[in-house]
Amino acid sequence: MSLLRGVTTFQTHWRLPAAGLVLVLATGAAFAADAPVPAAGSAHTAPTAAPPAKDERAHAHAEFKRLFDAGEYSAAVEQGRRVVELTERAGAQPEELQVALMNLALAQLRAGDYVAAEASFQRVIGLIETSGRLTSPRLARAYAGLGLTYHAARRYDLAAASLDRAIALNRRAEGLFNEEQLPLLDKQAAALTEIGRVEDALLAHRYALRIVGRHQGERSLPFARQLESLGRWYTRVRSFEAGRSTLRQSAELVQSLAGPESTELVGPLTGFAENARRWLTDPIIREMSSADAQRSSMFHDPVMPTLPSLSPSTIAAEGLRALERAATIVDANPDTAPALVADVHSQLGDWHTARQLPERAKPSYQRAWRAAGAAPDGAKLQQALFGAPLLIRYTLPENWDRYARRPPEEVERRDVELELTVTADGSIRDPRVVSGGSDQRLATQALRAVETARYRPRLVDGQPVETQGLRFIQPFYVLREDTPAETPADKPTQPPAEDPPTAPAPPAQGGG
Repeated sequence: MSLLRGVTTFQTHWRLPAAGLVLVLATGAAFAADAPVPAAGSAHTAPTAAPPAKDERAHAHAEFKRLFDAGEYSAAVEQGRRVVELTERAGAQPEELQVALMNLALAQLRAGDYVAAEASFQRVIGLIETSGRLTSPRLARAYAGLGLTYHAARRYDLAAASLDRAIALNRRAEGLFNEEQLPLLDKQAAALTEIGRVEDALLAHRYALRIVGRHQGERSLPFARQLESLGRWYTRVRSFEAGRSTLRQSAELVQSLAGPESTELVGPLTGFAENARRWLTDPIIREMSSADAQRSSMFHDPVMPTLPSLSPSTIAAEGLRALERAATIVDANPDTAPALVADVHSQLGDWHTARQLPERAKPSYQRAWRAAGAAPDGAKLQQALFGAPLLIRYTLPENWDRYARRPPEEVERRDVELELTVTADGSIRDPRVVSGGSDQRLATQALRAVETARYRPRLVDGQPVETQGLRFIQPFYVLREDTPAETPADKPTQPPAEDPPTAPAPPAQGGG
């Protein structure tokens, strides 16, 4: 029976598009996020005003769905609040209010109003838990939505906890190895990685691999894609040899199943090249991975054995071959989506730029520009790829986060803000300190570090151009004056998970 009288409802499910995890919820009734949760045991009291007509509610639901499907999320939120009001005035059943709130919460999440989305998802959780229906599938979906909200807001500790609860509820209802939990495991692993729980993140990835193997088989393209996901994660946490081995296994499996010219190979090939690029620019971690027995043990997998350390020249040659092969594949296949062609060739250009070979990078960037222009919304894709300089290589100052793991009351963050020019070949020129230069030592370190930066240049009409006035912020964590000296235990055990110091990221463009 429909949860809404006279109104069509839509089933809830999960999907994982290219942009990330999206929670697709019912487009039924919704109610205001700031309404109080009924106390345990209390009965819903119908309002004294006459219930709204069914056709009025139906019209409101239809308008909400139209706005949501059109991507007009801010307007959908406002319409959702109207649906809320109508639903509450109708004296709706608790289930109707839960569906309504899930809709509103999702619209708020898509609109970027994470505070409101958090409140809405929390209220739906409160309604279900108050009703005593702790096995309701909607409870798992509400915790998942809450986890996605926290993740989008970069509150990764809360995201990890909410997603853990969602996965546990999902397994209780659907079984330990149901495929519905795969996108949740992916987001959980990402959140755990952000808060430094790398071993737990690895367990999440391996569990996902087991699920795919059980349902699709270990000789399947979905299994190969899951291997690619694991390999890219290894790269992210700087276990480069494990990443290389896993991505190679993914590529070999795809080739055996789909052939050597399949566009399915592009994913593992570009992942392999990314692994090589980051490995080459991270010599400190290469030394750590060979010297740290505990780290080697943690990432050891008998199915995907770690290979001996490779020379930089071998790593570079393998990475370039992988990208060139990916480019050959997408160019040879006339059915390849223009966006994929643009992505591969922009990565090939980035490879050459990072290796300081601008004469090789330029043709790749121009090929990517032309391909992007042939895509739907081509101008928008060209702007996304080449509308502003994109940082692709940067060597962090030594010990910039030496004290970052000390208690907050002992540490002060100091930002050195620089202004610079990105040339047409992606190098930088004329860097100068514009703020935070009172500490000459930090300013000098920031200036020295920014000289290592390489950017994907801005393109205008398909030609690389210079960009002036770009701002760049390098943070440093220093001890407060009254803080005791550092002990060996205070030293960080591993660098941050991401390449550049993106706190905040350099602005898109400061002139030109």
